[in-house]
Amino acid sequence: MRIMFSIALALALMIASGMSASQKMWVETADDCGEWAKARKLKRSSPHEARLVGMIDGMAIGRVIEIWKAGSPMSREQLYAWMDQYCQANPQSRVVIGAEELANEKTSGEYRRLQKNLSATPLSDPPARK
Repeated sequence: MRIMFSIALALALMIASGMSASQKMWVETADDCGEWAKARKLKRSSPHEARLVGMIDGMAIGRVIEIWKAGSPMSREQLYAWMDQYCQANPQSRVVIGAEELANEKTSGEYRRLQKNLSATPLSDPPARK
């Protein structure tokens, strides 16, 4: 619970301080899909699951959009199962990128549309400079 609150608070403070989405944002999580899958297989995934829940909560707060109950309501177990499938299909990806994909999927694209004219999301790699 403290982790989720900390992530949500950090996102809220960044938004309040005027951080723009065009700035590169570091998300402090080492979870790649390989680590996620290994932890889930070994039944030692509680810290990874808590971080994922915190990320989804933070994304919802940051965009002021409902993610958990968008479309059909999603439980934590459904979230974990979605990430299991995402990581199986994208083994080289990061959990934070999967979380963004899920948020966009659950909101029928509204999560990304809220960025209006921005060309990059806070979680994506910045476009190459010319």
